[in-house]
Amino acid sequence: MRYTRALLALGTVYLVQGLLSHYAPALSRRFDLFTILVVYYGLTRHQAAAMVMGTTAGLVEDSLFGSILGLNGFKKTLLGYLVGSVGSLFMLNQAIPRFGILFAATFLDPVAELMLSLALGQSFVFPGLVDLLEQGLGNGAVGLLVFWIAARVP
Repeated sequence: MRYTRALLALGTVYLVQGLLSHYAPALSRRFDLFTILVVYYGLTRHQAAAMVMGTTAGLVEDSLFGSILGLNGFKKTLLGYLVGSVGSLFMLNQAIPRFGILFAATFLDPVAELMLSLALGQSFVFPGLVDLLEQGLGNGAVGLLVFWIAARVP
């Protein structure tokens, strides 16, 4: 049942993010549902489950947006590991700490991509601070809504 829910959640995120990026690209840049899903798994499941979800979500995101296959997979796996580690050490079941983790995950994503691009010898244009702040706020707000909905689904 857990695997079915995970695949259903991943399919829903894929569908919603894909439709938003096609029909409302300005809105889709304001939040990243794949990051929200990985943070949710990092805070509510074991660290290994968060890493598996991070790998899977990242590879699905790579296939959706046509980036280098494995780049987002590695970034989301790292994110799942770090959030799972922090989630196991601290009590992060209230709205403000969850918002903070979602906000911080937004900044971790381009930093990890910058480091990977440097390691691969490729160029990377770091997003602007205003764009990161907007996406961080969007991830925090949408993420809290997702956490609230997930808590009420049986």
